[in-house]
Amino acid sequence: MDPQVQHRVNEMCASMSELGVNVTPRRAKVLETLASTDCHPTVNEIHSEVRRIYPSTSLATIYNTIELLKETGQVLELEFSGSPNRYDGLRPESHPHLICLSCRSVEDMDLFEIEDVSLDRVSHATGYNLVRQRTDYYGICPVCQESDEAIRH
Repeated sequence: MDPQVQHRVNEMCASMSELGVNVTPRRAKVLETLASTDCHPTVNEIHSEVRRIYPSTSLATIYNTIELLKETGQVLELEFSGSPNRYDGLRPESHPHLICLSCRSVEDMDLFEIEDVSLDRVSHATGYNLVRQRTDYYGICPVCQESDEAIRH
């Protein structure tokens, strides 16, 4: 296993252990799946991956594990109207995403040279006690643009 993936899995295992939760082999596979992909999988995609190794794994196991990870701040849940929720186990802190309106892919986005809009700054300016933020950018990804160009010619 890649050292970065192993580090994230260890962090997630430690947070679950702090709750007194036993990390079973099936749960460990959920953690590994979340820590080894940047594609922001859905519950069904995680379930499919875990079932490749543990065929009798239930959806309830996936949902329960994700709930524990959300409770400990070890996974970021991305909610989309009309689409299944997606999960980011690599970067569980709030960060911006690029969402393709055509293929529905979700990618992390790093913002450079953008004015500081930290939670503390916005909280101070508005009086809100903020706990998280979310910024998403919607458009058509380069792959879908290429496909659309091919279809038009």
